[in-house]
Amino acid sequence: MQQQQVQDTHQRLKEATLFLAEYASTLMAVGAQTSRIQLNTVRMARAMGLHVNLLIFPQTLSITLHDADRAHSYTYIKKTPHIPLNFNVNMKLSQLSWDALDQRLPLPEMWRRLRAIVEERRESRWLVLLLASVANACFCRLFDGNLTSMAIVFAATLVGFFLRQQLTRRGVNQLAVFVVCAFVSTMVGVTDFLFFHGGTEDISLGTSMLYLVPGVPLINGVMDIVDHHVLNGISRLANAMLLIICIAIGLSGTVIAFGIDPTTFTAVARPDIVTATIADGLFAAVAAIGFAVISNPPRRALLICALLACVGHGVRYFLMHNGAMPFDIVAASAIAGFMVGLLAVPFAMRIHCPAECFAFPSLLPMVPGMFAYKAVRDLINIVRLPDEYTMEYVARFFHNGSLTLLVMFGMVVGCIVPIFIFHRQSFSVTRHGN
Repeated sequence: MQQQQVQDTHQRLKEATLFLAEYASTLMAVGAQTSRIQLNTVRMARAMGLHVNLLIFPQTLSITLHDADRAHSYTYIKKTPHIPLNFNVNMKLSQLSWDALDQRLPLPEMWRRLRAIVEERRESRWLVLLLASVANACFCRLFDGNLTSMAIVFAATLVGFFLRQQLTRRGVNQLAVFVVCAFVSTMVGVTDFLFFHGGTEDISLGTSMLYLVPGVPLINGVMDIVDHHVLNGISRLANAMLLIICIAIGLSGTVIAFGIDPTTFTAVARPDIVTATIADGLFAAVAAIGFAVISNPPRRALLICALLACVGHGVRYFLMHNGAMPFDIVAASAIAGFMVGLLAVPFAMRIHCPAECFAFPSLLPMVPGMFAYKAVRDLINIVRLPDEYTMEYVARFFHNGSLTLLVMFGMVVGCIVPIFIFHRQSFSVTRHGN
């Protein structure tokens, strides 16, 4: 009799462990930050009357489940599946953890809900393609591109993003996809230099491939490091850097093929700071919606993404360009990020959706893509130009690279400070009736 009870306990632990491993690895794959994965998994184990120890690594996780008396345990190692970023799944899996606790859901019902959530259809890929193209055209406008540049960037994104969709569906390696798409998009972007001469040719080329910049992994990486999950944070940042290098390789192919060297960047004067700030915020709002759709957030979060991006980017622009006391881009980005995070928490509580599902996409228009592009351009020039120019471009490379990192850290830390201050509210917003 006692042996049968031990076998039953081990079988129960095994079944629960397999479920929790699948649950946690899915959250990791769809872009949840490490803290949310741990909190949700512990919550679900508690709903089953069990204790869990969870170790999350970049590509795998190890989970050990103990019974209530800690007399028996079961350990399982699970590889993280390859699933595209999906904030809607993130939200619904977070809701499932609260439902499991509040409703004491049986394990078969939790499995059924988990599979149903993962199998839900994403937004139409044609809608995503169109909105991403419009978003990158607006991104071009945020860097002072004119209408000609916006049209060229729209076409470059349309072609490049469509190619990305097709290659990804065929299982092509992600790094190769980024190289090919960056090359194809910049080949379209360089037409402004070759044929149109619209006046902001450098912006056409520089923003034609910015839809590829891995903004969400960069933001998640910084957040994990700040939240003391350093290993996962460094891994996410390293993966994002690999993707940026692939973008640089694709750009280098175009630059070398046509001998383009855009060493000067267009600067458009905007005398009316109020009108310019409003216009900047509106273009950022459209860009945020387009970039957000790529990560498949809940539809009710899209308008909030637009509002937060409008406020955040508008605040940053005003702080940087007001005549009384202009801020540098790092300080302005940190303040703008703080505004986004401060607004994200009450909106998250209102629509019962994790704050990062709309806070992170609203930060994407502030990702310093042009500074990253300049750093890549400088790196190319270090290799291509004669030795007497080497030190000049080494200095420029470190300047632009440092600004890229500081702006990223500034805006992300600013955004997550309110989320950490209101930690309990931020991580319980998906609880029904909360």
